[in-house]
Amino acid sequence: MKIDRIDAYLVRLPFKKECRLADRPLHYIDSVFVRMIGDGLSGWGEVMPGNEPVLTAAWSNGVFLCLRDCLIPRLGKQPNIDSGAQLTTMLETIHGNRHAKATLDMAWWDLNAKKRQKPLHELLGGTRRQIALGLTLDRMESQEEFFHELRRAEQDGFCRVTLKIRPGWDINMLSAVRGTFSKLMLQCDVEGALHLNTHSSTLYRFDDFFPTLLEQPLSAKEFVGHAMLQDGLRVPICLDEAVTSLHEAEIAFDLRSASVICLKPGRVGGLTEAKTIHDACRSSDVICYSGVDFLSSVGYRHVAAIAALPNCVLPADYLRTDEIFEEDPGVPLPTIMAKTDDLDCEIRSFNEVRVAELWSEPGIGFEPNLDVIERHAIERFTWE
Repeated sequence: MKIDRIDAYLVRLPFKKECRLADRPLHYIDSVFVRMIGDGLSGWGEVMPGNEPVLTAAWSNGVFLCLRDCLIPRLGKQPNIDSGAQLTTMLETIHGNRHAKATLDMAWWDLNAKKRQKPLHELLGGTRRQIALGLTLDRMESQEEFFHELRRAEQDGFCRVTLKIRPGWDINMLSAVRGTFSKLMLQCDVEGALHLNTHSSTLYRFDDFFPTLLEQPLSAKEFVGHAMLQDGLRVPICLDEAVTSLHEAEIAFDLRSASVICLKPGRVGGLTEAKTIHDACRSSDVICYSGVDFLSSVGYRHVAAIAALPNCVLPADYLRTDEIFEEDPGVPLPTIMAKTDDLDCEIRSFNEVRVAELWSEPGIGFEPNLDVIERHAIERFTWE
């Protein structure tokens, strides 16, 4: 498939109210959009690693610069790209920079799906038309505010809530939550903040609260430590920041470091690598779920496409984008309540849950609002 033009945008999207990322308050977040044009069609990708390299080594301004100065010029003028694997090979001389590569990969998949007149989730191999959803809650100013949001999540039908674990916001918080919300599926996301030796008394307490999983309790490279911890815990360990490629997933399989892998297309370099990791997890009896930190509804369609894959049996992360962004350049997925018996996923204690209905239109299902993207763009670059 001949690519006629590639546009990259660094876009500053204001929040409606203060949000938190890695326990830091934010009033806006920078996102990177890529538009790939070929055969009169446009494919879109988006990543939002953050305003600073606090969750990973990537941040949005660095992603944009890598695209502009390194990755896009390597593709050459009007390249022919026939597969995600071919695109990966074309970019492999640049080490790392997976978020930057992911924007190109996702844009190519969207463009390819539109050319083939298939929804992205179907072309990727998805088997679901509805995906169960979960929310993430971080530390708040008061327990009253926190419990209000938990009650709201439960009343709105979100069967799973991920709780960010912070220093001083851990065991006592979990005890209070579990004592009040006995039915909710709880996931505990530590973001690698604990250490096996110095925090053992905290780590081995998580079993007391019966979470669905314990996400990234140790630092990203502690594959052996995670294996040792999993031996002493009933709760399944999930790896997130630790798995950015198939190679790291295979290390986790060999060492039995995790029972669950969180798949984030931006973090692993795009849909091509995410699908490869998903398939390897399925062969190794390791389940997956589709995760997200922040994205507009443009990038979220790629997250939803991953969530439709057969081995993603836990509820996918969901964002209330209408409450987060002042302007969303995409179209949020419609959500409804659905009976759990009709869903191919691991959900307990609920008869009905909140699900997103996937789309039937080609690609990601819509063309982003270019006016919103260009109005909030602080940098842009065109290659043709």
